[in-house]
Amino acid sequence: MRVRFEVEGLPPKKDGANSMWHKPTEQTRLLALRIAAKHAMGGQAPFRSPVALTIRLHALPSDGDLDNFITGICDGLMAAAQNTPACEFWAARPDVDPSKRIALEDDRLVQRIAAERLSPGAAGRRYFVELEDYAA
Repeated sequence: MRVRFEVEGLPPKKDGANSMWHKPTEQTRLLALRIAAKHAMGGQAPFRSPVALTIRLHALPSDGDLDNFITGICDGLMAAAQNTPACEFWAARPDVDPSKRIALEDDRLVQRIAAERLSPGAAGRRYFVELEDYAA
């Protein structure tokens, strides 16, 4: 199976011990990621076997560290930790709330990551994600 999608704006960024699921800026980014991924999955169950992840990020270095965006995407495609408290932000979108596994059963399934940062250009900040069954 292969799933590809594009998201306008920057990806969610995981950068510390505090949960990104409750930070207003990251919530908006997580919502955009999860909606795009859910649509791309087309009703299929999340990946439950090893996957390869490819990310092409169109952003400036000043927007943040690439590795923090990678982690934010990986975490955003699976369910949040069970001890993540609920908050009002997600109440309007129960189909993609933090309790749902959207595209990954668990990010431990990611066996290979290819990521690159490119110039935003005229199209602006955006990113492309591809998940594909991984054949060792």
